[in-house]
Amino acid sequence: MNAHISALILGVLLPGAILAAGEARTFGKPLAGLAPASLEDVLSKPEAGKVLRLEGTIERVCQNKGCWLELKQGARSIHVTFEGYSFFVPTDSMHRAVALEGKVIVKEPLKARVEHLESEGAGKAASAKVSIEASGVEIP
Repeated sequence: MNAHISALILGVLLPGAILAAGEARTFGKPLAGLAPASLEDVLSKPEAGKVLRLEGTIERVCQNKGCWLELKQGARSIHVTFEGYSFFVPTDSMHRAVALEGKVIVKEPLKARVEHLESEGAGKAASAKVSIEASGVEIP
């Protein structure tokens, strides 16, 4: 098999495996380039509906479809869902760097919802009152 065909097959079987160095994969809408916010500030003074950018590491991701993630920044984590359930991230993206933009949600989660998220691999962040609904996610 020649190198071109091998690269094509790898590109299909391992999406993102042959991205150029520094190139990020985008899920959802492209990021607008907002200045990054501190997760500590977001969690200590949450403003419902505020649109912001967070950067950190993917601590956990839905193991069924990739329909949510938990972003970790320092010692803090936040549960992140995706706008309108319109996109997913790879289920093998734990421990990867991530940047996302979205709005702050301040709402007590239902017990049944938390139990469902925990069955998909969620941690404590799933039961928190503050979460993010991301419109776009970039994973380098």
